[in-house]
This record gives sequence, structure tokens and C-alpha cells, in this order.
Amino acid sequence: MIAAVIGSATSACTTSKDSNHELSTTQPTTTSTSPSNRVGNVAVLPVAACPTTYGANNLNPFVPTELPTAETVHGLEFYSNGLLTVLGPAGWACSALVAADGAQRLDVYPSGQSDLSVTNVPPGSEVVQLDSDYTGHGPGAQLICPLFPNSPAVTFYAGALPCPTLPSTESTQRLTDDVVAFRDPSGVRGTGAGSGGPLSSVGDAVYPQVKPAEPSDGVTVSVLSCTLASDLDSLCGSIQADFLTRDAPAYSGS
Repeated sequence: MIAAVIGSATSACTTSKDSNHELSTTQPTTTSTSPSNRVGNVAVLPVAACPTTYGANNLNPFVPTELPTAETVHGLEFYSNGLLTVLGPAGWACSALVAADGAQRLDVYPSGQSDLSVTNVPPGSEVVQLDSDYTGHGPGAQLICPLFPNSPAVTFYAGALPCPTLPSTESTQRLTDDVVAFRDPSGVRGTGAGSGGPLSSVGDAVYPQVKPAEPSDGVTVSVLSCTLASDLDSLCGSIQADFLTRDAPAYSGS
């Protein structure tokens, strides 16, 4: 399902090209990784600005140099392109993609690796990945429907393209009506970016269950994956918790 979004986003970037418009990438910005300040239960962490590939019009969103968090902060910093923001291991690299069809992705990974935001993440890769899409088009519906099997996203293609099924060994937990947590054990290629290799992958999916009916143009959905080696995987809990408060289920109306 993650791969389907990559395909859509990459395709969108490719088809948006013409003789006067090429994909462009914003320039990275260097930020400090100095220790955080803390006021009461709130810590302040530096933000690394992520270079972003755009499939259509370039944007120049504001990226703060610091952000507050209530999570455990040792060994973490924020990564952002001004549109998507996640916690990740301090000192890593990041990149992002904003596709012409509206799909967005931000990846955080060890320095020296190639850009993971524009490709399928190889199994076993260390990565924190955030996907944001919407259920009003196929890639967004396919991204989220396996984790919400009774949702309108499942029937987006009216049976012409079935919703992917989760591996039997991927575990899920419905935290709220709108939030599902997942875990892919090592060796299981499932929802998590980087799953299927020697590392386990955990994450959360957010899908606002709008009542009485989902709007025809869909709602925004998000999927966070955290796939880290054993010396860092304890960070995933804080990364997930910050995501679930920063990207809480929301729908503002048509």
C-alpha cells in the first residue's frame, strides 16, 4: 500500500513535467542540533529543514528553527519541510516529496543514503516515514484502506481494484475510531516503510471517520512508519506519540 502511493506520487511528478517545467528541489537548510531547552513538561528541540521535490508548483513554506514537544527528547530532533513535520533520530538526513496529485511524503534516514522520499524504501532500511494523502483518489484510498477495512476507502474503486490485504503476521490495534496502530515483525513486508527485512517496523495510521458520510472528495489521511535498529528503536514510542498529537484526526468541512 505504501508502494502504491510512491508510484502515484512519482507518476504525478513525471506527468507534470513539460518543456517549461521540470521537477525542482528546494535547497537544504542547516540547523543546530544543540541540546533542547525545557520549560516544565515541554521541551524545545531544533528543526532540520528537509529538501523537497515538487511535482507541480514550487512552494516556499515556513520552517521554524525550533519546536516544542512533550515527549522524551534525548537523541531526537524535528525534521520538517513546513508541510509535514516528524521527530526522528538526531543528526540524520531528510527529504520530502509533494506530488502533483496532492500526495505528500517526508523521510528521515541515516546521513549518506540516497533520497528515500521518491522511491520504494528497501526492506531493512532504517527510516522514519510520514505519508499524507486523501481518500478522494485511488492512491490515498489504497494507502489507508487495509488498516480500516470497513471504511469508504475500501470501496473507492467499486471492486475494479481490490483493497490490499495486510499480512497475517502484521498486528494492528484500533486505538480510537480514527487511529490504528500497527507492527510488522522482522521479515514481514507489511504497512511499515522498511519492513520485510531484519528490522521490525511500527507505526500509526490516522483516518477521520466523518459522519454521517465521508465527503465525495475524501478526507486527509496520514501514515507514520518507524523502522529503526535495536540501538534506536526505543525512540519509536516518542516519535509515534508526537505524531499522534501533531497530526490528530481533523476535517474542516467541504
